[in-house]
Amino acid sequence: MGNFVVSAMEDSGTLRAPAFLCHAGRVNLARVLVLRTVSNYDQQPTGLTPAQSLVAQRSGLFGALLPALESDYAVGHIVIDTITDHWSCYRDHIPGTAASASTAHQ
Repeated sequence: MGNFVVSAMEDSGTLRAPAFLCHAGRVNLARVLVLRTVSNYDQQPTGLTPAQSLVAQRSGLFGALLPALESDYAVGHIVIDTITDHWSCYRDHIPGTAASASTAHQ
């Protein structure tokens, strides 16, 4: 059995904008959540040559796009729902900190 790993790192580029906004006093980087899923694999599916796999991706047939979006939603909506449902707690305390844990769900 092997390990499947992700080859790209868009997250570092994605965080540049919030970092600049943080320096401008507009964003709290401690409140940034990066939720990462994989939607285009670095190896072709069984039964396809590498060339066939690349053609499928170029034509918009990303085999894992919908599962990736579903995974994002499955995890992300729980986080967002919890924060918004308990905003009176999380407004002043970042989720996952001792202060927010002691007052969450009261």
